[in-house]
Amino acid sequence: MTHTGTELVPRLVELYRLMDLAYGEASERAGFSCEGCNGVKCCTVDLIVHTFAEMLYLRRGFSALEKTLRLEIKQRCRDILRAKSSDPLGSSYREAVCALNFDGRCVLYDHRPMICRLAGIPHVINRPNSTQSRAGGCHRFETDISPVFPHITIDRTSFYKEMAQLEISMIQELGRRTHSLTVAEILGGCV
Repeated sequence: MTHTGTELVPRLVELYRLMDLAYGEASERAGFSCEGCNGVKCCTVDLIVHTFAEMLYLRRGFSALEKTLRLEIKQRCRDILRAKSSDPLGSSYREAVCALNFDGRCVLYDHRPMICRLAGIPHVINRPNSTQSRAGGCHRFETDISPVFPHITIDRTSFYKEMAQLEISMIQELGRRTHSLTVAEILGGCV
């Protein structure tokens, strides 16, 4: 049996659909859009992807892109990783946007990971120990939306639980875990 996680793709796609639905509902209620944003804060180069399932799905989308675009993305990934290695606190790294961001748009939008799908809008996470974690939205949301709609949040709890179950299935299938990686690290070695 080949270990590819292919049978987990429908579960991941459904989970992403539910995330997109929750995000869409919250952004519509708030009148919030990323239109015109340069992505420096949410589409940052150091957002971490923690799951094998998402990494494989991102690579799947990447492999379907036109070769010229794949090569350009690979070069962007190399540039990002070089900047991170030489000066991780410097502006060439800290102010860079994701290698997949072209003119404010993600070229792998349908394959983007959970962290990208839920960025920008405040959220809550109900932890197993009965505590709750809260975090604000992006600068635009906090400045323009939160003063008018202070209670708009996305509850990420069910999304995280399902992603954890997906990852457990993936680990069982592959027989190993993965290290958390950035998009540049995930795609930098792809052909």
